[in-house]
Amino acid sequence: MGFRGPSIAAASILLSLAAPASAGAAGLSLAQTVRYAIDHSPQVIKQQAVVAQMHQQYVKLHSASLPNAIGQLQNFSQKSNNLQGNFAIAGLSQQRTFSQNTAQIGSNYTFDTGFLSTIQAYAAKAQEAGAQADLRQVRDQLANSVAADFYAIATKDETARLAASDVQYQHVLLTVAQAKSRAGVAAGVDVLRAQASEEKSRSALVADQSQAADAREALAQLIGAPLDTVFDIPAEIAQPPLPAEPLERLITIAQTNRPDVVSAQSTLATAQLTRKGFDRELFPQVQMSAFFGNQFSPTNAVLLQNQINSQFPPGQAPILPRGSPGFWQLQAVSTFTLPLWDYGARRSERQNDDAQVATAQNGVDTANEQVALDVRQAYRAAQTAKAQLQYAGGEVRAAVESARVARLQYENGLIAISDVLQAQEAALSSQIDLYNARVAYVEAVIKLRVALGIYDAPGAVAGL
Repeated sequence: MGFRGPSIAAASILLSLAAPASAGAAGLSLAQTVRYAIDHSPQVIKQQAVVAQMHQQYVKLHSASLPNAIGQLQNFSQKSNNLQGNFAIAGLSQQRTFSQNTAQIGSNYTFDTGFLSTIQAYAAKAQEAGAQADLRQVRDQLANSVAADFYAIATKDETARLAASDVQYQHVLLTVAQAKSRAGVAAGVDVLRAQASEEKSRSALVADQSQAADAREALAQLIGAPLDTVFDIPAEIAQPPLPAEPLERLITIAQTNRPDVVSAQSTLATAQLTRKGFDRELFPQVQMSAFFGNQFSPTNAVLLQNQINSQFPPGQAPILPRGSPGFWQLQAVSTFTLPLWDYGARRSERQNDDAQVATAQNGVDTANEQVALDVRQAYRAAQTAKAQLQYAGGEVRAAVESARVARLQYENGLIAISDVLQAQEAALSSQIDLYNARVAYVEAVIKLRVALGIYDAPGAVAGL
């Protein structure tokens, strides 16, 4: 079973989940990072080797189920002395020197009326399809991991940017507190609080910058790149739309295209084909071959020519033609073997085959149920993240405005500096929450794309 391309409905999902690509600077974009990870991942490379092995096994069994075509060139030479040979008892002597050349083209074919060889080839093809599905699943999981680490860098960068902005805010607040203290309209403790808050902000900025650098190195290590690799982190996080199709339709698409379902179906097909081969011994086996070619023995030709020469005067003996008119050969051997008593071997084989089919069918059912659960949860998570993003935007607008008003009120002596610091802390926290909500939404969309199974790994992050 191979990978089936997306249907028309699946194609509409591709369009509905697409997002415009961001303008990138020098460095690896998210899609490029995923491709790099796939090219260098030990798990992907290992699974690719498994796919190649399964493909080789299928090609080998498939070729064995078909007639072959062979060409053969053979030279047989023998020289002996004082050897009577196998036919000495009949009064025939063996030639001391003998040679023979054969050139032929032919075909061999073993035909099982139980179609065992064909069944084995189909089973190998199903195993290859399962290995390919497993490879897709490894790539999808890698895409999820890379996307999470990529946006972790974006989150750390945004946190550091907000921390730098907070440092500036705290410095302005400290300047205001110092001016009010000199004018005698504020206590000196306000200056100390403002100084402490500014130092705290600077400390947070240093920590956030360090964490951003750590996140870059962690992603570089994950994809197998040098630790100083540059990543093109978008300034704005893309916000792709959710698919318009109903949830049940999305589940159906996923159950048709998900690699884990394809792998389970391939395992079931293999078990079913193995079960069909149980009756192979109840059918005859036919071995057929056909050859044509030319065979010539220079030794016999010389011997025969000498015998003719001895019967004619010197120089008058006819010259025999060299070579032969050629030969052809057809052969068919039919063998029928009926097992009369095998001490329960065939019965136990039948029971094992049935058990494997039942297990494989259960695996398909389990995979379909898991896919339905994954799509439901991924879709729900994307809807939740989208709603939280809207609420976070409103929270930021209110918190930032509150911090601005609080600073103006403090400058005019209406509130204490502790109220300003509290308002600014809430504003900073809300801005971080907003960015985290954006990241959570786009990561939820990526997980939904992967859960649908209609994207390859780079396609799951395309345009983000």
